[in-house]
Amino acid sequence: MKALRRALYLTHRWLGLGMGLLMAGWCASGIVMLWHTWPQPDDRALAHVPAEIQWPAHLPNLRDLDRDKRFQAFQISMVGQEPVLTLTPENGPPFALNLRTGLAGRIPPTDAATSALRYARATGTQDQPVFDGLTTDDQWVLDTHGREHGFYRFLFPDIHHTQVYVSSLTGEVMQATTRTTRVWAWVGAIPHWLYPAELRKHPSLWQQVVIVLSGTGVFLTVTGLWIGVLRLRRRSPFTPYRGWHCVHHVSGTMFGVLALLWVTTGLLSMSPGGLFHSKPDAVNPLRVTGTVTGAEIRALLSRLDTAAPTGWTGVKSTLLDGHVFLQALQKSVFQRLDETLAPAPLTKEQLVQFLRPAGLLKTAESLTFLTSADAYYFSRPTHKRHFPVWRAQAADGTLIYLDAQSGAVLAMLDQPARQSRWLVYGFHDLDFWPWLRDAPTHWGIALPLLTGVFCVFLSGVIIGIRRLRLMHLSRMKRSG
Repeated sequence: MKALRRALYLTHRWLGLGMGLLMAGWCASGIVMLWHTWPQPDDRALAHVPAEIQWPAHLPNLRDLDRDKRFQAFQISMVGQEPVLTLTPENGPPFALNLRTGLAGRIPPTDAATSALRYARATGTQDQPVFDGLTTDDQWVLDTHGREHGFYRFLFPDIHHTQVYVSSLTGEVMQATTRTTRVWAWVGAIPHWLYPAELRKHPSLWQQVVIVLSGTGVFLTVTGLWIGVLRLRRRSPFTPYRGWHCVHHVSGTMFGVLALLWVTTGLLSMSPGGLFHSKPDAVNPLRVTGTVTGAEIRALLSRLDTAAPTGWTGVKSTLLDGHVFLQALQKSVFQRLDETLAPAPLTKEQLVQFLRPAGLLKTAESLTFLTSADAYYFSRPTHKRHFPVWRAQAADGTLIYLDAQSGAVLAMLDQPARQSRWLVYGFHDLDFWPWLRDAPTHWGIALPLLTGVFCVFLSGVIIGIRRLRLMHLSRMKRSG
């Protein structure tokens, strides 16, 4: 038993020297993330990017729009001086068609620069954009939707050192950063998520690294708790240690379980062994939307060409069970239209009609109108949710959240996703109830707890460094 205990002490001591530093960094970066999360574009500036669509006098020959091919989404927007149709096939990558020339391919950087400039002007920047190439694995777009198809990066020589990323397929501004948001990310989100681009652009490797390191952290914390309990005294003073050893023992006794909880849920967030993995078929938006043929899109384009509506700054498809509806943006106001371009407000009866036959609605009472967050659909620091929404519960239990105005699929959660919300993210983010997600309350609770756990790991690192120094001095004396 003594040999086992000795081995336990030594393992914890030397493993803690390296891992303790990493875990102290996780705590420190977690504190930063209470106020500064991942860089995100400014919503008010994004609203200034779309320009009024200038419809072509006549539709060109769209030979790349196959009549028999099926598509899951399409949109029309003005990019530079050109109206552009972006299509997302049922299978395969999206592609863009110029509605003036009929040519397919990426949007020219000169046209995309117009979107970047409009965004920057809305933030107060007066400088001209400098094109900095096409990127798919830039540090700031690693998790941005559509980045695998390439974003144009534009740099602005302003006092904020603004960088704007524009989709090469749609001309939309997908990401924007400033020197300030980038600095905060380097001391917050990047060390906390182990997100340097050189690692994160290899998803499988990144996942394995995080799993191995957080798993090692779990082992370190468990051994620390065991040692801490073994060394506790029944009477005051309850610890036999002094100095930093005392700080480590006392803080570990007080906050060790919380440290174990956080590092364990961090490990579980990576779904090791497929744990908490959602079933792809269950959460596939195509269950709700269905697809539309190229012929149907061509017919719709003809109607739009004939109508040539004025004041529109964007058109997006919203499919329901293969039926085409449109979101038309006009002066920052969305209008929902059917395939004949007639107004078609979304109603509960319409949703029941489309969802229930497909098994996406257990009963008519399973469709609920939400104007505020529920237990699964709520805003996070890095993901703002939109309201109002319709929540539908499918026959298999999957929860489906649809935009109440357009019917667009906003989120789908099957049983593994709902379980991870409670067993993983609820504990890791401390967001079980709405009052816990209120910023001042969240800060008031999370900050002292993170500080306490930080003291556990920081004191362990200091003890380890001091021991290394003593060992070095001892060797120097023996060699002298």
